[in-house]
Amino acid sequence: MENFTLWRPVQAVLPDVRNILCVGRNYRDHASELGNSVPTEPMIFGKFTHALAAAAGTVLLPPQRSVVHHELEIVLYIDKPAAAGSRAEEVVGAIALGLDLTDREAQSRLKEKGHPWEFAKSFVRSAILSDFYRFDTFDDVQRSTFELLVNGSSRQVGEPRDMVFSFDTLIDYCARHFGLRPGDILFTGTPAGVGPLKAGDDVVMRLNGEDIALFQMGQANIEGVLE
Repeated sequence: MENFTLWRPVQAVLPDVRNILCVGRNYRDHASELGNSVPTEPMIFGKFTHALAAAAGTVLLPPQRSVVHHELEIVLYIDKPAAAGSRAEEVVGAIALGLDLTDREAQSRLKEKGHPWEFAKSFVRSAILSDFYRFDTFDDVQRSTFELLVNGSSRQVGEPRDMVFSFDTLIDYCARHFGLRPGDILFTGTPAGVGPLKAGDDVVMRLNGEDIALFQMGQANIEGVLE
C-alpha cells in the first residue's frame, strides 16, 4: 500500500492501549442521516478497554442487542505526549481502521432520557480494530480514503477532508480537555452509511482501495464474556 507500511499487528497493540477516545458526529452527512445537528465543537465520548477486539477471525456480537450498527472510522495511535496546541503530525505514530459498534436502539433510548451513552457504545467487542500502519507523512493520512464492505457490498466510504473537525483540531481539543499520552487511541468519526451487522456477515475494511482487515461477525451466547 503506497505511503503506508505495517507497523504492528493489532493483536500486539491491544494490550498497550491506555484510553479510547471517540468523536461523535464528525461528518455532516452522518449527522444528517440520524437526524442530529452538526456540533459546533468536538463531541467526545469514551469506550472501556474491554471493548477492544481484533478485526480478524470471528468477532462475536453480544446477545440481547437487536440493532447493532457499524461505524467505520480512521483511528489515530498516539505515541508522544500531546498538549494544547499539539498537531497530529507531531504526536500520531500510526493509524488503523476501526468499527465503533453502536447499539442504536439503546442509544436512542438513552439520548431521550439524557443519560450517558456507555451502555450503547462501550459493550464488550464494540471497538474493532485493524492492524496499525505507519505513514510517510501525515499528509498521506489527510488524503486517504477508507471503506467498509459487508457481504461484498460497499456500506461506507469516507475521506478525512469531509470531517467537521480536522485531525489537528481533535488532537488539540482532546489534549486540552482530557489529556493524550502514548498508548491512547482516537476514533475520529464516521461518514454516512451506518447500518446493522448480524451474525454471519462477512466484513472487509479497506484503506486506499486495499483490504487491510477481513473477518466475520458471530454471536456470543452470554453477554459480556471476554475471550
